[in-house]
Order: sequence, then structure tokens, then C-alpha cells
Amino acid sequence: MKHVFIAGDAYSTRFFDLPLESDEELSLLPTLPIASYHVARFTLIMRDHGLEGVGIFPGHVLLVSDYSMEPITGRPVLIRQEGQFLVRIAADVNPVECCFTTTREEDPPLILPSENIRIVGVISGMIPQNPD
Repeated sequence: MKHVFIAGDAYSTRFFDLPLESDEELSLLPTLPIASYHVARFTLIMRDHGLEGVGIFPGHVLLVSDYSMEPITGRPVLIRQEGQFLVRIAADVNPVECCFTTTREEDPPLILPSENIRIVGVISGMIPQNPD
């Protein structure tokens, strides 16, 4: 087993803050044991219902990896825009603009200019948990 940091809460319906500026900040956070073969850099706790259509419910632990060996289109990703974060599904990623969605019809797609965002990580796994 290895231990990864629990960086905070995640949302798909609103931007949120995370302490990801340095590894030193992460090292001060609590940890969660996961399988040693997993490449997750840190974890987030999902707090809303926007990704239930892909099996991610409030309280589930998201394993966030720095990269993916597979294309990210159609997968949940961690996005950074102007120092704030959001977990959404990468519907279309191209050099001009990117479209991110949830699995709920009431949440409009989020279209952002590519130069204003950074995909910080890919949700590479999930651990079911009960919400707090």
C-alpha cells in the first residue's frame, strides 16, 4: 500500500480552491492508503451530484493522476482556471476552446478558451465512500 494526500473537496457545478501550489502544502494534508500500483498523485472527495451518470456520487474518493495513457475525451478531469478548480467530463478538448460537461441535463456545458485553462489531472479511479 502507498499513501496519497487528500487535497480537499471536489465539485462539478462550481469552482473550488485547492492547496496544490507546492508538494510541501500537500505534505501537510491527511493521507489515504491505496494500492501501490496506482499512479494517483492525490485524492479529492466528491461533494455534488454532477457526475453520478458515470458512477461518481457525493462522498466518493477521486484518485487524481497527473497524466493518462489514454485520451481524456469523455473522461472526468480536474481543470484549473485562474487559480480555481473544477471536476468535469472533457467533452471536447482542442487548441482553441474546450468543452466540459456533467452528466446532469440541468448543468449547461462549460466552454472555455484553451489558453485560459489547464487540465491538472485525470480522474484515474474512484473509491466508493459514504458522504460525511
